[in-house]
Amino acid sequence: MIELIYILNRFREENSKNFASVLSLEKVILSTASEFQTIQVIETTQFGKTLVMDGKTQSAAFDEYVYHETLVQPAMLCMHPYLPKTVFIGGGGELATVREVLRHSCVEKVIMVDLDEV
Repeated sequence: MIELIYILNRFREENSKNFASVLSLEKVILSTASEFQTIQVIETTQFGKTLVMDGKTQSAAFDEYVYHETLVQPAMLCMHPYLPKTVFIGGGGELATVREVLRHSCVEKVIMVDLDEV
């Protein structure tokens, strides 16, 4: 299991051999492991609740909308006039992609498949 690096209430993420991010850590909300990965949900002063998988930041409450809006909205808008009633999402365990898809009233059904049950 990959352990998060906590030093003096800080979360340190090794981004590369020559670069690391250090954030003020408020608390660890969840720390667990699945068959596929380690999962932590932490709260940082700078970004709020943050999803960390295998020691790498995946998403943070402060700015996750930027990623998910730009992932979903262009694809949904390009489908006009063929508005989708059913949308398949591969992955998407944090449900932010589903949230963005459901902003479109034409969507009646979302099918989401994620390898990891955690």
